[in-house]
Amino acid sequence: MTRDPAEGVDAAGYLVTGAGLTNVPPAYRPVIADCVAALTAFPELDGLYLYGSVATGRARPPDSDLDLLALWTSTVDASATVAALSARHAAVVREVGLAEAGVDSLAEEADRCFLKHYCVPLAGRDRRADLPRCRPSRQLAIGFAGDLPALLRSIVDRAPTQEVAARKVARRLLLGVATIESASHGGWTTDRATGAALLAEHHPQWTDVAARAVQMSAGAPGDVADLLALGGWLVRDRE
Repeated sequence: MTRDPAEGVDAAGYLVTGAGLTNVPPAYRPVIADCVAALTAFPELDGLYLYGSVATGRARPPDSDLDLLALWTSTVDASATVAALSARHAAVVREVGLAEAGVDSLAEEADRCFLKHYCVPLAGRDRRADLPRCRPSRQLAIGFAGDLPALLRSIVDRAPTQEVAARKVARRLLLGVATIESASHGGWTTDRATGAALLAEHHPQWTDVAARAVQMSAGAPGDVADLLALGGWLVRDRE
């Protein structure tokens, strides 16, 4: 787990995080430079951003992913480029991950807040300056989770192995657990362990599933069926 100690709510009620270029550990700077060079070769790139544990300074090589967000002006297939980056830097990062969206994707509050507070600009246009600061809420947390059941199922369908599917499903599920549970009880966090603890405290019927999800997010093998069920309950079926 790579909890960001700066994440939370400030005295004025706005969301804050520790994401910043000055917090990037030195080991990752050459990897980021290579990613920037590779992805700015696409003329469709509007902006490239860094987020996640590398952006907050909590990453530890070689076990952490390097998470990037690309905003495109038109559809691009950058999968081969990203796979090559992952292979080239396997000694430093577990994987180079690229989340992708069109430049018109900022209509939703959750997308704007994620870009504003969690992303660090690396190349291209920086759209964050035009976005307002965000106040955490359960509605925002639901937006962060998105259509969680569909997202988790798509991860399973795309993953090359069951081990990869288990890790990615667990990580994505626990992010939703953390934001929704913390916002439901007056706070804000994306920390997976904290989210699992909140879920166990307030909804003990999911304690065992949440504990397994934490283990799977760290690489332990496991069946994703219960995790998918929890994802559906979290955003659709909960009382």
